[in-house]
Amino acid sequence: MNQTAQLREIDYNNNPSQRTLCVLVLDVSGTMKILSANGKRRIDMLNAGVKAFYADLFRDETARNRVRLAIITVGGMNDTAEIMMDWTDATDAFPVVFGSNGCTPLGEGMLLALRMIDDERIRLRKSGISYTRPWIITMSDGLPTDNADIWLTATQQCQKAEADKRCVIYPVAIETGENEINALKQLSITNEPKQLDAVKFVEFFVWLSASLKKISQSAPEEVVQLGSISPWATVQNR
Repeated sequence: MNQTAQLREIDYNNNPSQRTLCVLVLDVSGTMKILSANGKRRIDMLNAGVKAFYADLFRDETARNRVRLAIITVGGMNDTAEIMMDWTDATDAFPVVFGSNGCTPLGEGMLLALRMIDDERIRLRKSGISYTRPWIITMSDGLPTDNADIWLTATQQCQKAEADKRCVIYPVAIETGENEINALKQLSITNEPKQLDAVKFVEFFVWLSASLKKISQSAPEEVVQLGSISPWATVQNR
């Protein structure tokens, strides 16, 4: 875990606005170096997508002051689950460039995301800040490599968190097969995994930004109609 990231000071005095929390749990394992049909590496397209995500959020005054982001990577140079960016309002989000290496400890990443959300919800309540239901976006191109106990714990806690309305989880598969899809299905009781057309990372993150803009302008627990996923998702799972 990135201990430095957890030492960020939290100050809501200058911005008491309602918050929309979103954690990105991103697979940066060695297989993200694989080339897609357009000749680009998955990891490079992920970097381009996250950059577009930041830029699109920042252009919206409400979203940049209300959307609060965190990024967790699984795999990578340290081959673990770690915080790459602790909770940060979109207006203060800083560029993160991902490299790819290692395995896919996705269960560890999801457990870390749940802890981050629970901790931040407590801090928001103590500071008198309202918030919409937090989102976890998890993107992976492979099977989780956690041991069976950790993966089981992660799936059970993810399902319970959704059932308790502590968060909503959106699993996204990157050019994966049936086994990987079935693993991602275990993370959410609300949303089936969606298969990302791997050449459309930017389209996905622009959709995510547009969705968070809508959520950030809504009241807590208000039902919001999100945009179509057709610009970035494949028609059916492979």
